[in-house]
Amino acid sequence: MMSSAQQTGWWQRLTAYFNNGQHTLMMAAYAVITVALVEYILFHRHLPAERFYPVIVLLSLLLALNAAWDSLQLRWGDVVANRLFFGLSSLIFLVVNYLGLDEGWTFLPFILFVIGSQAIIGLGIWPGLALSLLLYAGWNGVLWLRGVSSTQILTQAPSIALGLIFTLIFSIVLARLSEQMARTERLAAELRAANEALAASRERELALAAAEERVRLAHEIHDGLGHHLTALHVQLQVAARLLEHDPVRAAQALHLCREAAQAALTEVRQSVAIMRSNPLAEQPLPVVIERLVHDFSRVASFQIRFEQAGEIGEISPAMVMTLFRAAQEGLTNVQKHAQATCVTVRLIADTESVRLDVINDGPPAPAIGETGFGLAGLRERVSRLGGEIQAAPQPEGGFRLAIVLPRRSRNA
Repeated sequence: MMSSAQQTGWWQRLTAYFNNGQHTLMMAAYAVITVALVEYILFHRHLPAERFYPVIVLLSLLLALNAAWDSLQLRWGDVVANRLFFGLSSLIFLVVNYLGLDEGWTFLPFILFVIGSQAIIGLGIWPGLALSLLLYAGWNGVLWLRGVSSTQILTQAPSIALGLIFTLIFSIVLARLSEQMARTERLAAELRAANEALAASRERELALAAAEERVRLAHEIHDGLGHHLTALHVQLQVAARLLEHDPVRAAQALHLCREAAQAALTEVRQSVAIMRSNPLAEQPLPVVIERLVHDFSRVASFQIRFEQAGEIGEISPAMVMTLFRAAQEGLTNVQKHAQATCVTVRLIADTESVRLDVINDGPPAPAIGETGFGLAGLRERVSRLGGEIQAAPQPEGGFRLAIVLPRRSRNA
């Protein structure tokens, strides 16, 4: 037995096949031509052999032509294949009606309905209507050539005309439905592609954010904890050499080791306190910055003051992340490099932009160059959002880091 997945795949392929109007009408053509062939063989054997057998051969050829239509389109293209198909089908229709005309009822005229429907789907609505009218006129001409009286023609023609009109209307509706389904499938495919591209973009953003965070942590370890551990290692080596010959200096070295270990522990606690703040939590930016300041002040050796002016309002997650990282980077640099006693973190908002200042009152310091990884990464973030960044000493002393981000940035 077929598995559930196989049954689903088979059903989807069958549905996709019949969603094509040409395939649907092809199945109808098989049925109509087969019925016409069987009806002719069973009820018209009394016709002369030169008329009976050619009709059977031509109807069989028409069946084969329908079966080969798809292959002809793949090999020669739609235009050439359709011209060949409808040219031969029209010729066969007229010839079999000429040769197979009998005094009794025959199914042969109904082949006109199939060819007209296929023309609507294969050639388009207006060319299909034109071909159907020509074939209808040709069928009436065949009756006239075979000697059918005008009265009989006028009697039979309306019924065939009504059937043809109904068939053509149905075919036009089917053609419109096929076009709509094709358009829907195309839009669905475009939507799937857009969703996949969006998911891939999101994955790249997450990977980039993770990479940035890993590099930032590596930088923190190298510049902070690495420095203290290096000093600890050196002082331990000194203490080991002096322990027997100069116990006093060895004790001093061990005291320095204790200070280095305490500084390293403080560095770790500070990093952990900083990482506990999550700017991606759905909270207002002032709350996020204020919590960062509070966590940082618990381990910092200086006072930190947070000020806010203006309403932040609705801003993008990218802006929240960038302003948070700016505050984080500014406070970390003050802890590492400045001998400050007071730091002010100021958040200012207006209708056009949001600004963040981190200002310390330490002694004059040189401007930070592009070699500082944290500042370089921050500068990239700000640039992507169309903002500006300044990091420079103040004339009256101390240092200021300023970030200005427009509310309507090109990438926010």
